[in-house]
Amino acid sequence: MLKRNLTALVLIVIALVFLLWLRVYHVALADPLFYAFMVVGAFEMWQVGRKSGYNALPIPLFFFAVAFYPLFWFYSLTGATFAFFLAAIVAFSDYIFERRKYEVKDLLYTFLILVYPMFLSSSFFYINHDAGGLLGLVCVLAVTLLSDAFALFAGVLFGKKKLIEDVSPKKTVAGVFGAYFGGLVGATATFLLFDLFGVASELPNVGLLSLTDKYGLSIALYFSLAILSTTLAIFGDLAASLLKRKLGVKDFGKIFPGHGGVMDRLDSLLFVAPLVALFFTIYNGVVGV
Repeated sequence: MLKRNLTALVLIVIALVFLLWLRVYHVALADPLFYAFMVVGAFEMWQVGRKSGYNALPIPLFFFAVAFYPLFWFYSLTGATFAFFLAAIVAFSDYIFERRKYEVKDLLYTFLILVYPMFLSSSFFYINHDAGGLLGLVCVLAVTLLSDAFALFAGVLFGKKKLIEDVSPKKTVAGVFGAYFGGLVGATATFLLFDLFGVASELPNVGLLSLTDKYGLSIALYFSLAILSTTLAIFGDLAASLLKRKLGVKDFGKIFPGHGGVMDRLDSLLFVAPLVALFFTIYNGVVGV
């Protein structure tokens, strides 16, 4: 428990350094963190797949990793989508020429990696540049990380009844309640920092400074986003647990002591980030930002 919490603290500090310090000088300086998540996460998926008999085709994965950022830089989310479809064409083409070397399951596993984590990671870039800016990123991190932390504490202290034992033996019903409480705490912290106290107003390159000038409406929006995000975070965690059980591994990697690999930390974030990106896209369309 201590080892896990210390690692979580270090990860939070690193995230804050990238988002609150480097991003002050230029928005794009936060992108290397997201790019590292995408590439290392994909490598972990490729590696554990090989150990379990799924030989993902490396060429389309490499193609997406190289083509993604230039296309995103010029065409935003449209460019990211275009990079995905190009990588899909490369995957089918590579499979045709290497059909004696790979099986259909290998092609399907390649597409899984292209979607999870690679394409889903594009949400972080989109939020950073176009949908919410720093506020959007803080929403993702605060709600997801605190829901995960409170789920852990509630599960350890009060967890007796298992949630779905054959998917994730450690997940408990008490942990779910803790997750929703933590998500609301994260949303409250974001509301206090941005809408109420306006601490980001003195920083450059922030983007959106607050949701609304009406505190009641802002609270309702933050709490609604927290409930939806926490729900997706729970499903993301369960999906990763089920995938690991099917692949026969305990963790995706070993980079973070007590936490596993990058994918073990991204599991919830990859489900929450697209929702937050959608929320701020709709928000921008409604208020005309």
